[in-house]
Amino acid sequence: MFFSSRRFASLLLSTTLLLTAVGPVSAQQTTQSFSDVPPSHPAYEAAEFLKSAGIISGYADGTFKPDRKVNRAEALKIIVAPLVKPEQLATLTVTTFEDIASTAWYLPYAEAARMNAIVDGPPAKPRFLGENPVIKAEFLKMLELAYKVDPLASFSDIALPLATDVASTSDWFYPYMRYALASSMTMISTEGDLSPARELTRGDTALLLHRFIMYQQGRRTQALLSEAENEIIITLNMLEADNVAQADFASARALVAARGAHLKRSSEPVVQGAVKIAEAFRSLVNAYKTGKTGDLDGVIKLAGDAWNSAAKALSLSPTLKNISEQVQILSKNMADSARAAKAAPAQQ
Repeated sequence: MFFSSRRFASLLLSTTLLLTAVGPVSAQQTTQSFSDVPPSHPAYEAAEFLKSAGIISGYADGTFKPDRKVNRAEALKIIVAPLVKPEQLATLTVTTFEDIASTAWYLPYAEAARMNAIVDGPPAKPRFLGENPVIKAEFLKMLELAYKVDPLASFSDIALPLATDVASTSDWFYPYMRYALASSMTMISTEGDLSPARELTRGDTALLLHRFIMYQQGRRTQALLSEAENEIIITLNMLEADNVAQADFASARALVAARGAHLKRSSEPVVQGAVKIAEAFRSLVNAYKTGKTGDLDGVIKLAGDAWNSAAKALSLSPTLKNISEQVQILSKNMADSARAAKAAPAQQ
């Protein structure tokens, strides 16, 4: 390999505090509505927000049961109930789904969802399967469609593998997972997965719904900038370990997160710069991959693209000076290494 992965080490040490906060930080809540969701619980803020908004109410014993699995019928009610008036639900007394009894409590929600293209109905899907556990990808699809998001159009220019389990852009769940990353609803696990098939708990659904609403209100920008930063650090770690596949995934996720922030805060210089930094890292990863194929001219071009993207980031936001200059140093080193390899005498 013409370029040693060890050269990423110095940059790796310089990537802390890459992106600064945008806007005010919300004050911490001090109330506790559910006995089993204390302030230290990951779903605490979500549960409190959703309760105050009248979206969830919990159980009669004062618990929320965040670890309880959620079925498809329950998940649909969580999504649809805030969007449909009770008097509208009262008019929905019959359904075309063959597996929903006329006495089923969730019939109105399922029928409202079918009529509004939130779920597929007959003849494409004759059964609703309301008792089945809801999986993450299904919940995200229903949530995004219920709020009139078009995941097929949103960020459609980013058709990149995002993780080992979201690697094919042709999978039905790909656009919904991509939008979930762009809106900070989900992020990579410590195992490097996005888990589209994971069965959700009540706590999971609360977190996803809360983050989605916050994103729609433009209140998840800092979370997205932090996630982009984290993915850049993962990218550097993976390149240093010569794990090109995982570096490719991480750099794609960094770009999705930065673009998600940009969609809501396009006038913020640091957000504009974050997109250019993410683009620079995509170019660096592609240069590294290209170097492995022996295409030295390709390396030089891609390294130049990374250098130019970093220069643009710096011009947009001086707060990105450190990371921009480090990217330019790394880009120059890659290009210089490729030029030196081109100039070296061919081995006999």
